[in-house]
Amino acid sequence: MFYLNGIPMYIRQLEEIDLKYSFYDVLALTSEENIQLINTRNFTELFHKLNNDHKIFVIINLNTNGVIGTGTIKILNQNSMYSVCIIKYIKIHKEYYNSDNKPIVNENEEDLYMIFLQYLIDYSRCQEKCVKYIVKIDDDKI
Repeated sequence: MFYLNGIPMYIRQLEEIDLKYSFYDVLALTSEENIQLINTRNFTELFHKLNNDHKIFVIINLNTNGVIGTGTIKILNQNSMYSVCIIKYIKIHKEYYNSDNKPIVNENEEDLYMIFLQYLIDYSRCQEKCVKYIVKIDDDKI
């Protein structure tokens, strides 16, 4: 958990409760690939896929319990010694950008996008044991 200008935020993997109570927020902030994945599978199939080589992460605003951002990690060569993670589709809700279309900065001069990206990088390296990670940057902000 961390604070962005006094608002408590939490980053975690997508859970069933997110699709149950924040379905439209998740779909608005995720990629076409993830929308297809969510819409074409039932919960059991979806979370089996998400627990293997495809991980969707969400940023939760703990004041509203709403999803305000999403990001995806795809894991290649997972069963080998040299797995590679591709970090992509990082999207944050437009309310968390200021009028200059730059992410809102917290007291420590880190913006939400960079905090989220660093979390995904750390997860890739520490949890998934990826020897290399690739970050694909999307310019289209929500």
